[in-house]
Amino acid sequence: MKKVLFILGLSFSLCTQALAYSQGDVEQLKNTNSCPGGDLSGAFLQDADLTGANLSDANLSYANLSNTVLENANLTKANLQKANLRKAYLAGADLTNADLTSAVVTGAILNKASLDGVTAFRTNFAHSFLNFTNLYNADLREANLDYAVCSYANFTSANLAQAWFFTTDLNNANLSSANLYNAKMKKATLVGARLSDANLASANLQNANLSKAELTNANLDNTDLLYANLENAKLTGTSLKTAILK
Repeated sequence: MKKVLFILGLSFSLCTQALAYSQGDVEQLKNTNSCPGGDLSGAFLQDADLTGANLSDANLSYANLSNTVLENANLTKANLQKANLRKAYLAGADLTNADLTSAVVTGAILNKASLDGVTAFRTNFAHSFLNFTNLYNADLREANLDYAVCSYANFTSANLAQAWFFTTDLNNANLSSANLYNAKMKKATLVGARLSDANLASANLQNANLSKAELTNANLDNTDLLYANLENAKLTGTSLKTAILK
């Protein structure tokens, strides 16, 4: 019994140490608005004003950044795994090649932010705003974008396999060459969206609005298009033979 308790205590201690931020790095950030490469894992930074902060390569895993202002902040290559970014303000922020795996970004503002090459596996972006956001080549597998507003967002070549887009606003978004295999896009609005060469195999687009969408050479194998609006959609080179239309 004592041995079991010792092992459990040791495991907890190691876990705590792994998430222990450097108080010196926290102070540096507060005093200079800059802490590139710093250890801020698990830090409590909610409600802070970090406008324009330099946090490139910083370890912010498990950090609490809810309601934090990070407008135009430099978060390139930052580790934000499982961070709490609920309702954070990230307009214009640079998150190029950052790791947002399993982070909570619900209700956040990411308009005109750069998430180029970001890793966001199973990240929750529900109810967030990503208007004009650059997500080129991003890994968004199984991410949750339900009810998000992503008009004019750039998802070119992004991996969105099994991602969720229920009632998501994707009007005029660029999803060219994106992988949307088995994506859940029921009731999504994609008016004028670009989906040329996109993989939509087995995706659910029931009741989706695809009017004026560009679907040239898109893969629609077993795609559920029941009650979808395809008025004036461009389907050149696209086969609907195996798509579910009724």
